[in-house]
Amino acid sequence: MKLNQRAKKFAATLLEISGEDAGAVRSSLKQIDILIRKDARFRSLLQSKRISNDNKTTIIREALADVCHPNVIDFLGLMTEEKSVNIIRQIIKAYDELYKEKKDIVSVKAHVAKELNAEEVDALQQNLQKAINKKADMTVEVDEKLLGGIMLRIENIFLDATLQSNLNRLQGELLQS
Repeated sequence: MKLNQRAKKFAATLLEISGEDAGAVRSSLKQIDILIRKDARFRSLLQSKRISNDNKTTIIREALADVCHPNVIDFLGLMTEEKSVNIIRQIIKAYDELYKEKKDIVSVKAHVAKELNAEEVDALQQNLQKAINKKADMTVEVDEKLLGGIMLRIENIFLDATLQSNLNRLQGELLQS
């Protein structure tokens, strides 16, 4: 079975057993993904052949008990046998996609020219959710290169309402006439 198919099956099973706690499991998995990317010692623990799987599970359980959902800790305990962080990261990604699909959530990345306060971000998110009729998992990034306006990426759709794109469009219209 291909690695990606295995990851999707693991993710679907994890989502199914999570039930009402699916959101908490998702946030715990995101923390684990960050930990895998940023902490070489944690990656080494997961990939180690010198430490037995039982000892790895015990270490993970003790280290993460206060910050991770119990399902995620059990999942990591099972994944220690794989000795691969790649499959764990693929499962985390697959879980996130399945969760979003189940809860009808879309990922939105907004690029803005200046920092937005919490009220502006909330208003933007509310208006966006009304427009697309789905919940928006939104992140806002400040892009110093933008003169003004906003650029949105909704899943794989790009919407450019920046001042620069409007000026370019206007310039093109003027050159054609």
